[in-house]
Amino acid sequence: MELHFTPYAALTAALERLNYSGKTILITGGGHGMGINMCRSFAARKSSHIIIVGRNETRIKASAEKLTAEFPLTRFTAIAADISSKDDVKRLFESLEVSPDVLVNNAGYMPVPEKFQDADLDEWWSGYTINVFGTILVTQTYLKHRQLKAPKTGPGVVITLNTIAAYSFDMPSLSAYASSKAALARWLEVASQDVPQDVARFISVHPGAVETDMGHKAGIIETLAITDAALTGDFTAWLASDEASFLAGRFAWVNWDCEQLIGRKQEILEKNLFRTALTGVDSSPFV
Repeated sequence: MELHFTPYAALTAALERLNYSGKTILITGGGHGMGINMCRSFAARKSSHIIIVGRNETRIKASAEKLTAEFPLTRFTAIAADISSKDDVKRLFESLEVSPDVLVNNAGYMPVPEKFQDADLDEWWSGYTINVFGTILVTQTYLKHRQLKAPKTGPGVVITLNTIAAYSFDMPSLSAYASSKAALARWLEVASQDVPQDVARFISVHPGAVETDMGHKAGIIETLAITDAALTGDFTAWLASDEASFLAGRFAWVNWDCEQLIGRKQEILEKNLFRTALTGVDSSPFV
């Protein structure tokens, strides 16, 4: 698979085929970092309404104002909420008259990097509280809200930001972050079996090594090939399209070539690729 680290012609062409007019997009962690680029990419595809969710009310309101100036035809709404708070998430969805067409689970947390044997377990567990419980809470609430409020415009789309560290790539001192993301990846695969694709489809995505506060906190960003956050935003917007629906229940990288993915669609489906597995084991007797 050809890898990209900046926007490229084939992805630009794929995005030009999309029109999200009339669509509402909800992005957690949408007020900073990669979230801003996701907002821009969906707005550039004429999304009617983008809901930006984050814990820092001042920051998300400032981001919404800036984005409104850039994309005056898109309505931006900033809602402060902690995704791990049942009360906050309930209030968030109760405030929405229409269920979003796309939910992007971008909010996440990296506990303080430290060797496991020395870790403060309250801080260590916060990775699971936010990355796993928070994401699952938002997603389940979204699905229930969609049952009540969704217009008959097709299935919802749930895109969950994850990391290559969930299943590969050794990350010393980051056991909480990597393992919580692994749990999140497997949850998505199993949950996608419970929810019919005509109700909602689920996709995990590795955003690439983007220069963010979290990336610098990990202490390894300087050693990686950097991904332009604009590519992360554009690929995420493409993942929400019908054209990318064959990736439902799977784990994709923003660095992969979208045209090559489309070309391998039949192989991906027939061989059930891009799902977590234990290599070197023949599981056929058990399935």
